[in-house]
Amino acid sequence: METPPTKPPRRAVKYGKDEAGCGLIVNVIKSLGLSETNEERQREKQKIEKEFKKSDQRLNDLVSKHDQQLSQVIPLFTKVSSEINGSREKIHTVKENLNACKRLLQCRREELKKMWTDAVQHKYVLAMLEEINDLRKVPQSVVSYTSKRQYLHASKELTDALTQINGPLKDVEGLADIRSDLMGRRQHLYQRLHEELVSQIYHNSAQDVLSAFQRSNSNRLNQGFSRNITARRSTDRIEANARIRKALQEMAQGVDPTKTEIIEDIDLLDPELSMTYFIAIIVECFGMLGKVPDSIEKLRVGIQTELLEVVRNTTRQLIDSPLISNESYPLLTLLEVIFKQFKSIARTHTTVLRHFSAVVQKYQIVGPPHYSLTDFWSQAQSVLQLLLTDYLDIQNASADDSSQSSFAEPTSNINAFFLRRKVPSAKKSIFKFDKSSTKSTPSNEPNKGHRRNASDASMDNLNAALNASGGKAGANYSFKSNLPYEKQREKLLICTPDQTVITKVYLPLMGYIQEIENFMKCKPGQPCSLHDFIDNYIKDTFLSKGHNSHLKMTIETLSKNQDVWRTIISPEERAALGLTRPILQSTARVEKCLSETKQLIQDLPCYSEELLKTVCSVLRDYRVICNDAYLGIVQPDAEDRRIYSVTWLNDEDISRFLKTLPNWTDLKNSHQRPKHGKRLQRSQYDASEEESPLQIQQRNIREAEMLTSNLGEGGISQQEILGDVSVLKELAILQESMEWFSIRISEFANELRRPLVNGLNSVAPECAAYATVKDGTIKVLTNLALEFDELANTCLLVLHLEVRVQCFHYLRSKPQRTRADAFIDSKDDVLEPDRQVQILTKRLSELDEAFSTTLHPRKTRYIFEGLAHLAALILIQASNYIEQIDQITVKRICRNASALQQTLSNITASREVALDQAKQFYELLCMEPDVILTTLVEQGLQFSEMQYLNALQLSCKARGITDSNTLANYQHKLSDILGAKPSTGVMV
Repeated sequence: METPPTKPPRRAVKYGKDEAGCGLIVNVIKSLGLSETNEERQREKQKIEKEFKKSDQRLNDLVSKHDQQLSQVIPLFTKVSSEINGSREKIHTVKENLNACKRLLQCRREELKKMWTDAVQHKYVLAMLEEINDLRKVPQSVVSYTSKRQYLHASKELTDALTQINGPLKDVEGLADIRSDLMGRRQHLYQRLHEELVSQIYHNSAQDVLSAFQRSNSNRLNQGFSRNITARRSTDRIEANARIRKALQEMAQGVDPTKTEIIEDIDLLDPELSMTYFIAIIVECFGMLGKVPDSIEKLRVGIQTELLEVVRNTTRQLIDSPLISNESYPLLTLLEVIFKQFKSIARTHTTVLRHFSAVVQKYQIVGPPHYSLTDFWSQAQSVLQLLLTDYLDIQNASADDSSQSSFAEPTSNINAFFLRRKVPSAKKSIFKFDKSSTKSTPSNEPNKGHRRNASDASMDNLNAALNASGGKAGANYSFKSNLPYEKQREKLLICTPDQTVITKVYLPLMGYIQEIENFMKCKPGQPCSLHDFIDNYIKDTFLSKGHNSHLKMTIETLSKNQDVWRTIISPEERAALGLTRPILQSTARVEKCLSETKQLIQDLPCYSEELLKTVCSVLRDYRVICNDAYLGIVQPDAEDRRIYSVTWLNDEDISRFLKTLPNWTDLKNSHQRPKHGKRLQRSQYDASEEESPLQIQQRNIREAEMLTSNLGEGGISQQEILGDVSVLKELAILQESMEWFSIRISEFANELRRPLVNGLNSVAPECAAYATVKDGTIKVLTNLALEFDELANTCLLVLHLEVRVQCFHYLRSKPQRTRADAFIDSKDDVLEPDRQVQILTKRLSELDEAFSTTLHPRKTRYIFEGLAHLAALILIQASNYIEQIDQITVKRICRNASALQQTLSNITASREVALDQAKQFYELLCMEPDVILTTLVEQGLQFSEMQYLNALQLSCKARGITDSNTLANYQHKLSDILGAKPSTGVMV
């Protein structure tokens, strides 16, 4: 079989410059054009002809070679051309047939159009009738779904019906009544859905918290607080919860919610799951009904009202609960429950807002922005402020301030009270208390002047003065309801309103405020409104008009009232304070204020610095008052009169010397070492290292010699001593009060160095920064404690010196005649000591009795210890004024020494051997001069050289030895003996 001819390629062949074809022709033209002579052209022509012959020969060879293929192509081409012509004729025939059909269809067009239009009209009428019939069933269906709480189906029915009636059926006049009914049912369903949502957000959330509180506090649930949930099978409960979770997941994925609503019995569902499901359903219904913006705005506007209702319902149920009746501070429980309820409601609001956001995005709703949790907590803070306003009695605080007026009697300054006036001013009293049981002491009472015993003063006088001046001391924040009923907002309170309740609720409140500020994401330095409210109330009302005002009023009353320095605490108060000695009622009052402040600092740690500043100011004022009281005691008369003991104490050398003695340092060190872990009491002291008897004797001798050397030649008059024992008793009570108060301040300052509050982490961070007391404030308190302690030291040193000054006054009077006939020869006169000594012993006994009831025994021992050495030195130095010695004089002085020794021994409970030395000295005067020197050699040095010299002179005079050579001889022997430095004996 022959192969068919192949079709030659139709692509154009491009020739290069050196190939045959067009390129060759171009080259020939160029060569001919560039030829200069004919010979060159002829040569080129011959060349071309030669090439042409070759090409022609080649073409002939190709034709002869493909002759068979050409003969086959030509018949095939003829056959194809004939078939194409036949197809054209067939297409022309089909076209003519189609034109004929078109003409036939156009003939039936009008008839077919009329028939189609009639059919469409009948179909539309039938569909409309069916829709109208369905619309008539919608109200009944909505009622049925609503009664079953199947709100999604009800909303779907209403939405579809309203869409239909306001869309295709909009122009149907007969549907006006149905349209109006459906619009009303839509609004009613919206109200029902809003009530359901509010109930889920507020009532159910709050009730769950309250039920949990009751379950944690009681084994038996109250009928009013628990839900009536009947027992269900666990399989049914598990299945129902699984179906709800699946429905929520499908709703989140965009599945038609009406196909997933399977709730029938909510008692089978978990409360949290049930709440989440209902909220999702209700919000979805709002989206269907087109009420999302309205519902959001209505929820935002009703937050405060609903929260107030929650507070009221919770308060009512807690009042009726038996668990609250045993609570000391039911308001703390109420605040705790309410704040937990608010947090639970806030979590529910978060769920609501999340579903609202999903519905808005799903239905592409355009409207106002959603409210946020910041808006909720702002309203919650307002509700808490209203709640606290009722319990803190803020409305009546201003009424209390306006009703307070100063009715205190005008009194003189404290200095004027303590100063004796030569011409007493007659005061005109407004009231008379002639028949009162506490009648004042007559002004002409002997030996009392304007003084009276501190224990005789009535404590009621001080309390009355404090209350009259405005210091209400605990009753300052009592609840008052003196406003007309119609002006008072109806309140349901769990306890009596009281401004001091802030101290009990402050720390829990600050914990709540810290959580609120975290929820609201408040920046540092920008506290929430509730924080500002609490801060302003504490500063402007509770502290400024309450506690601080009470402190200042107390100090002002103490500075004006004349009885405060006569009144001591009662035995009951002394036992309560753990004291064994009385203190001033004013000091106890100020210390009570200090204790109240200490408690306030524990309760209000963020205001510690402000409280301490007020305390420091009050303590400074009280320090001035106490110093005035001291000056009034020790300088009671005109400026020209001086008290010798005070004058001595003002001498820096004497004061420094007394404070360096071991008895003083031991006394102060024992005060500074209270037993650890126990309340400081006056009966608890740790003794320091005991001194040896020789050290005690030497120390007492040094003190006696120092005081004697500073006395001078003159004596001490009656005007230069504090002759009234009651005055010294007042000074002792002041000393005890100041020392006790100083210790209390020191303890207070030491406690401030520790954390003010346990669990301070519950306080807001910015508040915790202020809860630390500054070192400067603690230093101020420590300095004030030192000032009070210094005043106590001054009082004790004055008492110490005053006893010695009185010894000088009574023992170092002007010398009397020494002859035997200078004394009365009666038996009583011979056996009794001198009158001055009798007065002194009586005075010492009175002072001991006064100090034993007012001072600690160690202080009393400090006052009387060493007094025997001073008395012995005074008696021995009295020999310098005796011109002639005899047996009667010696016996008289020995009786004086024995009387003093007996009195001092009774006081100190030890034999005062120093007075034995005085008797031995005067017995030495009765000896011969040679015997005196022999005794010195045998017994050792017992007296000073001047005292031995004086004894030799008096002994010589008594024996009529007046020769100067003899006296010089005795003096020379005395010097020789003393130069040998005997090793025995103690010099007095």
